[in-house]
Amino acid sequence: MSNRVAWGRNGLIFVGILLLSCWIRIQGTERIPDEQFTGNDPYFYYWQASLISEHGQLPARDMHRWLPLGRDLGQTLNLYGYVLDYTHKAVSAVFPNITLYHVCLYMPVVCFCIGLCTLCLYLYHAYDLMFSIAAGVILATLPGSIERSTAGFGDRDAFCLMIGILAVVTYLVSLQASDTPRKRLIWTLISGVIVFLGGLSWEGFGVFLSVIMIVVLYRFLTSETEGELGLYALWVCCFVPTLYLASPAYRSGYAFAEHLTAFILVPPVVLLAMRAIRYLLLSKVDRLRLHRRTVSFGLILASVTLACGYVWIQQNTFVDTTVPISDNPVMQAMSELKTPHFNYWMIRYGSVFIIGSLGFIFMPIIFWKKQGVAFSLPLALFTLFSFFRQPLDKLWGEPFGNILFGIALVSCAIGILLLAWQQKNEVSISEVVFITFCLCFVAWVALSRDAKRYDFFIGVPLAFGATSLLYWVSETLTQRLRHSEYVTDKFREDFTPLKLKRGAALILLSVLMFLPVRHAHTYRSLYAAKQMRNVTPGYTRVNAAFLYMKTFLVRKVQSKDIPIVAAHWGYGSQLNVLAGVKTIIDQDTYLQNWILLYNRHVHNATSESEALAFLKTHNVTHLMLTKKDPKDSFLRGELSEAFLPVYPKKNFANATVKIWAIEYPADIQTDPKYLKTGFPEIDENLQHQ
Repeated sequence: MSNRVAWGRNGLIFVGILLLSCWIRIQGTERIPDEQFTGNDPYFYYWQASLISEHGQLPARDMHRWLPLGRDLGQTLNLYGYVLDYTHKAVSAVFPNITLYHVCLYMPVVCFCIGLCTLCLYLYHAYDLMFSIAAGVILATLPGSIERSTAGFGDRDAFCLMIGILAVVTYLVSLQASDTPRKRLIWTLISGVIVFLGGLSWEGFGVFLSVIMIVVLYRFLTSETEGELGLYALWVCCFVPTLYLASPAYRSGYAFAEHLTAFILVPPVVLLAMRAIRYLLLSKVDRLRLHRRTVSFGLILASVTLACGYVWIQQNTFVDTTVPISDNPVMQAMSELKTPHFNYWMIRYGSVFIIGSLGFIFMPIIFWKKQGVAFSLPLALFTLFSFFRQPLDKLWGEPFGNILFGIALVSCAIGILLLAWQQKNEVSISEVVFITFCLCFVAWVALSRDAKRYDFFIGVPLAFGATSLLYWVSETLTQRLRHSEYVTDKFREDFTPLKLKRGAALILLSVLMFLPVRHAHTYRSLYAAKQMRNVTPGYTRVNAAFLYMKTFLVRKVQSKDIPIVAAHWGYGSQLNVLAGVKTIIDQDTYLQNWILLYNRHVHNATSESEALAFLKTHNVTHLMLTKKDPKDSFLRGELSEAFLPVYPKKNFANATVKIWAIEYPADIQTDPKYLKTGFPEIDENLQHQ
């Protein structure tokens, strides 16, 4: 009976954390106009889900976008669109008034809460109730974890975080179930299936997979036998062949999918080969059994050398496809890919990013004493050169700062290898859990250092790191207090170590969340939900233009005659959803070169015939000009009758948003040079069309 009462009480606590997380993230929904979102990309996923709802599946090419070529949907990972559609079908069967838009609107909140619940339950079983509560409350209230998981932000970030948490947690659970083979088999299969789903969801899911791979490597280097080889092989078979067969992006990827196979499918297979080779060597050659770790270390070095060789050979292909280091002007114009400054971290994470970092820095020493220094020191330098990059770059310059960061990152890799090399005993589960979250911290902070959009994923490891430090401090204070000469026996009898530890942890958690007054992260939680992201396009002239197109240009024509509108690439998916028209470029940045060509041959055209030839080559029927377009655009000058003003009807010359219908003169010819994509295989096919 007492266990049932405890479970009921603990369950209510977890429900309270989830309700708090949900309540924060649904704030501000009343300010969102119908059919609108708080970002550009949500329109893309809403559009995909709408296509699936209408046709039952996505077409091979989306011929409403990137005309005349169309968007090759085989190169995208589209699971989120299907999840949105099937969720809507399931929910609408019970609640008929719920539309697909409502599902898209609230799905980020649901996904985040599922991920948070999974994390809390795992930490509860791996540590205890207070640890789970502290980590859950910190994560639920972090502004940086709120912005991309609020109602209205219909992007897939929260969904990908949920899948990542599920993949990592289920793999850790499978390790903990080593005493029960049946349970371990089941959890291994579950983890493999979730990795498969993650591989169909996002190109960046390889980061979560890499964390698991390094944990496997760590155990590979510290273990003496290969008793788990069969389970690992089964885990790999759950997603490597299935992903290869399920998506063309893994078989013949280009653009952002060019290196998917190399980064997601190859590493698990290589590690499987390494483990199999070690097993064969140790079973066939008696002398090598005395040098197991040397054999393991040699295989790791050989694999790392091959990986570095691949990156070196393929380095030219990363310029256009690897976002954080891209020099492409299109990528440089995206604000979410800008380098975060120091105040950015303070606003979004308060003191948690400092406390969490200190947790990861000190825990190796707490776990492994002197041996942990080899890992702790590089982590300290890594944290310094990441979060404090802006003030340090002013001191010694950005190039030198990047060199120091690279050295710190490599030192972290060397440090964890040395840590594994020095282990005398079998690795405990608590060590594996710490290593896992520490790797998540390093991976996502390294990416966030150069691109803001990745910082959403550092909330989980920061919450874990901060909780670990608070918990260690509370345990230390408890021991000191109970052994103090100023404490009576009555006090020791009334306040057990568990009560003292929980009380100290609760006090420290409250200090972290609410002090300093008005500067702790919790004071910005509601701001993050309500105001950190603006409604796009909102009640603006741009939205009025969309409404005009949908009313007067689309509803009066048949589907085959839907207008094709050329506009700033940031409006692409909004035009598809809100205006119902077709487009030639959008924020998907599928063919970045077309965006550059649009600016070069339309906005910076040297003659009207050049602009018209470009537009005709892309079958454009209408053209929209807004404040996002260059102030010195060719379109802001005197135009001929080929550009027929259609919106607005009054005061067109002074309007901030303009729409023209294009009437091409007979002498305007199409030119294949305006369709250059930058991908030889695509350009060659276009030449034969």
